[in-house]
Amino acid sequence: MTAPGSFTIEVPDTWIDYDLANQDFARQRQQIMAAMSTREQRSAAEDAIRQARRLLRAARRQGAVSAAGMIARDGDGLLMAFVAVFGVTMPDGVDMSLTELAGQLARPAQTHGHGARAVTSVVLPGIGSVARIVGTEIVALTDETSAVMAAMHTIIPLPGQTGSYLVVSGMSPNLALTEPLYDIFDAITGTFRFVGPT
Repeated sequence: MTAPGSFTIEVPDTWIDYDLANQDFARQRQQIMAAMSTREQRSAAEDAIRQARRLLRAARRQGAVSAAGMIARDGDGLLMAFVAVFGVTMPDGVDMSLTELAGQLARPAQTHGHGARAVTSVVLPGIGSVARIVGTEIVALTDETSAVMAAMHTIIPLPGQTGSYLVVSGMSPNLALTEPLYDIFDAITGTFRFVGPT
């Protein structure tokens, strides 16, 4: 994923860079449906694609500037994962540390035994130490529907722009695969680089 003149971030070759202005999932849908052999599998795949569309629309509404993701068959089910980059600017007069900002960004999920989250720091190559939130949270897909997602948010200050940040968010509804998904999100976030003037 690349936003010209600002940053680049690499995703696996099997992922699709989403066009935030007009994403129809046609190619991904065709590939997924070809791999489904039963009516139940096809129904689950259609539901996953609808959920992906809703998640992408929600990300766009929340100010995503770049997004990529994948939907793939995983045994008898489907594996879905998304990474998006959001721009965040603190309102004038609000002075908040990175840790405090991290604590405000996510809505923890308190259902089905999920809800723990941790605010930590990590070192990104070429960037330095940044804040990170890891845990499960409730993500609004529409005004009426939401889903519990495994989520990782990494908050990267924009150089020379006090109070402005880019947030790299990795999300997936596949809660049984939380730890390996966190490893993937961490690896993707580790490729983040500023390019050109910021």
